[in-house]
Amino acid sequence: MKDESPRRRYTPEFKEQAVKRVLSGHGVAAVARDLGISDSLIHNGLARHGQQTGAGAVQAEQATESARLKRLLVQREEEQSILKKAAAYFARESR
Repeated sequence: MKDESPRRRYTPEFKEQAVKRVLSGHGVAAVARDLGISDSLIHNGLARHGQQTGAGAVQAEQATESARLKRLLVQREEEQSILKKAAAYFARESR
């Protein structure tokens, strides 16, 4: 069997300090190495704080932009439909 060391527990303050260091501009790997913890501990802390790093942040930003553009497209299609109906109405009135 594999010798397993006891699971280390970190205080919420320690975890928050690590997350704050990443949010202030330090890299996840560098902070993890400095504090002697795993990257996943920091990533989990960032997720709890609603922050994402790397590809996850880019995907979230793209999803937000995509949703905004879809709403804008629906709005423009509704406006176009209204204008077509108005043009048809006024074309009949002028005859």
